[in-house]
Amino acid sequence: MTAPWFDDPRFPMPLLDLLLAGTVGRDHLLRAAALAGETAVGADAPGLWRRRQAHLLVAALEEDSLYGPTAAVLAGLFPILPAGCVAPAFAALVTALAARFTVPDNTAYYQRLLLGDNAGRLDRYLENEIQTDRHALFWLHVALRRAVLQRDFDRAATLAGSALTGTLAPLRHKIDGDLALLGGRPAQAMGHYAALQAKAPWPGGLFRQGLAALAAGDAPAAQDHLAGLARAVPEHVSAMLALADLVSGRGEARSLLPGSLSVALYTYNKADDLNRTLESLLVSDLATSSGPGRVYVLDNASVDATPDVVAAWTGRIDPGRLTGIRLPVNIGAPAARNWLAADARVREADYVAYLDDDVDLPRDWLARLAAAAKAYPEAGVWGCHVADAHNPAIAQGIDGMLLPLPSGSNEPLILSDLHAQGFDYGGFAHLRPCLTVMGCCHLFRRDRLLGVGGFDIRYSPSQYDDVDHDLRLLLAGLPPVYQGHLTIGHRRPSPALAPVRPEQLAGGQANWQKLVAKHDSRYAAMATLQRDAATRDLRRKVQELAEAGIVGK
Repeated sequence: MTAPWFDDPRFPMPLLDLLLAGTVGRDHLLRAAALAGETAVGADAPGLWRRRQAHLLVAALEEDSLYGPTAAVLAGLFPILPAGCVAPAFAALVTALAARFTVPDNTAYYQRLLLGDNAGRLDRYLENEIQTDRHALFWLHVALRRAVLQRDFDRAATLAGSALTGTLAPLRHKIDGDLALLGGRPAQAMGHYAALQAKAPWPGGLFRQGLAALAAGDAPAAQDHLAGLARAVPEHVSAMLALADLVSGRGEARSLLPGSLSVALYTYNKADDLNRTLESLLVSDLATSSGPGRVYVLDNASVDATPDVVAAWTGRIDPGRLTGIRLPVNIGAPAARNWLAADARVREADYVAYLDDDVDLPRDWLARLAAAAKAYPEAGVWGCHVADAHNPAIAQGIDGMLLPLPSGSNEPLILSDLHAQGFDYGGFAHLRPCLTVMGCCHLFRRDRLLGVGGFDIRYSPSQYDDVDHDLRLLLAGLPPVYQGHLTIGHRRPSPALAPVRPEQLAGGQANWQKLVAKHDSRYAAMATLQRDAATRDLRRKVQELAEAGIVGK
């Protein structure tokens, strides 16, 4: 088998780290494309690097298909690409988008409307700007994001139809496909994407065409689309991960946890949320090889109806399955986690799962995490994909990765935010090691949980204590593993739906600085450990696909 690109010692390490983090997220891909373009200058094989740059720009345009600046950079690359790389119809579409996307000189009036409370007036303003063709694509870009946040997909499609005409007409199929996929209609999305590919073929293929087929349950079509993209663009890591999990069956795997389980929750003054969380938890399948898991709820001195909720559920289920622990004062999240971990009853179990008090769990959540534990028994923690419960098009938590610092950056540490750069079309559904997982639903082996020390109470009352613990696990040779085939809903709204309160923002920023300072001397070691784990995992999956005859050897 020919050595893959990620094993080439000449491949720039910053670009390698960016691609290993994932090949989704517009700004992330634009940064990767810029690095590929810089590498092409003076390279032994400039044509190869220009093709890589073009493919990354194409992926960035797929992520945000109305963003004119991406189209402008891509259109400028067409004259120097090898012949046959791009279909003429696609080149014409990109060139037209670049020419027609213009930015208004002044958006002050829109900003004033945005700060007001008259949503109808704001919507009418956007419609008027689109219809009068004054910077129509810019305003359509704004209006579509707003409509998706409101889950008004019909209005979004109507607005797109009014603006995407003439040479831009093929792009309407792309937007309609995206809206259908976000709206839970993957079969319709497949039809729209097929129409786009027939009129203006996306070079290498559309990642979302494979994702739509996966969501529709059409495994053969998903494999066909993902394999075509992986062969054409082997650097498309997200497509390769999705394809490998589909072919291997990891995407559908469920297992029985091999040992006993304690499920640990902590809460403060969120009686209604806790009640809903316990309802979804206690109707889920908590079976393990040692019998059903036991649930422990720590009440951080709530003054609402939380004690009544815990008492009601304790009396409603089998004796001993749920135990309430009430504290006289609120000790914060890190200390609450430590209190639960130190409880003699919790410590009897082989595994400990921590849950937030405002999550919605699918029935098979534990079986999905157990499958991750079976596939990656060496992990320090297994976490999952977290979606906004109010709008599942918004991802809140995925596989966090350490990113290389941009040239001239004053930041000591950058964590990936691919999920925050756009909406969630299914591109985070994979299983692999990473730097950190979101702490509102994660599973530990008890000995590994305690082996690197408890959660650091300097992050009280909350935020980044789970990240800090994950970093210590990685440094101990126990990398976190992300189970992207398990999605839980988180009822705390995303910042895009509800502004972060000033005290939360200040607390988060302060704790971020604590995290940065605490691990200041360890970032290079973390980057190496993360890179080695991610590369080793990708190499194994590419080899699996090659042995199955799906990608080239």
